[in-house]
Amino acid sequence: MFIARGYSIFRSEDHGSSWVLDCRIPSSGWKPTVARLPLGARLLRFNVQALQVLNNGVRVAVARDGIYRAEPAEIMMRRTWTVTRGARPINLSTDGNRLLFGEYGGAELDSVQVRVYSSVDGGCHFDPALELPKGEVRHIHNVLFDRFDNVYWVFAGDHGAKAGIGVLSRDCRHFEWIARGSQMVRVVGAIVRPECLIYGSDSEVEPNHIVRLDKKSGSYERLLSVDGSSLFAADFGSVSIISTCVEPSHINRNGNCGLYGSTDRSNWRCLLSLSKDIWPPTLFQFGLIALPVVQNQKQRYGLYSGQALAGWHDRTAIFRTS
Repeated sequence: MFIARGYSIFRSEDHGSSWVLDCRIPSSGWKPTVARLPLGARLLRFNVQALQVLNNGVRVAVARDGIYRAEPAEIMMRRTWTVTRGARPINLSTDGNRLLFGEYGGAELDSVQVRVYSSVDGGCHFDPALELPKGEVRHIHNVLFDRFDNVYWVFAGDHGAKAGIGVLSRDCRHFEWIARGSQMVRVVGAIVRPECLIYGSDSEVEPNHIVRLDKKSGSYERLLSVDGSSLFAADFGSVSIISTCVEPSHINRNGNCGLYGSTDRSNWRCLLSLSKDIWPPTLFQFGLIALPVVQNQKQRYGLYSGQALAGWHDRTAIFRTS
């Protein structure tokens, strides 16, 4: 298990009973000083956004200003890719060797071709693997490897035709849209199964649901109505988990985050509800329950963390599924 505090990443090999420093993203200047204060870290978004561990032990992480990597047993990470357009990517995907991520940001990306980047040398260099026509999407939420079909799923946002789910070939040479133009296919985190994708929709303009999407036809089925948009989904052994966040809008009026579970991926129920804290979300982050990237779906230990939640900010729970 890996978890971050600020720009330090810790590792546990005993299901969270003890933790050791695994690697660290270098930082200097006034921001690390301000980030020592809990509200300062939230205001500056001073956190590790994503982490992947490759088959050879290389660690690759997303920070505020770019992507960093460390060789096996190396503590101090070094930056290998710098954010020059939009904001930092919000997810990092791997098949165990190749790394992929999509550009993320606001209006700046509306006037350019939005790219998916790929690295075949363990995160040392990143090159464009896919360029979508200008104006086709706003940005990329996630790229997920599908071990069943040996392809990558690309999730794009945000509104109208810009929201969609596409499939990218393993060699990154062929891309096609599977479903587009609905908030029900606006996705960030998903569970990949042999025939379908399971996810929570990510919308602030329409009611959200847990959704099953057929990978061949692109047709989808709403499985359960939920109170907020979703950013995370994961399998822990035989249990699937999807979480929601507090993203205030005229649709999302509930002040609680939910943690939803299923043992058959068809029938879902709310396992836990946590409330947003008192601090304004625009400045001090939306309330959410974060789930980890799970590389071994047979792993029966799981964890979740709270962000901007009353009594749960920067706290993590570890559980074992039966």
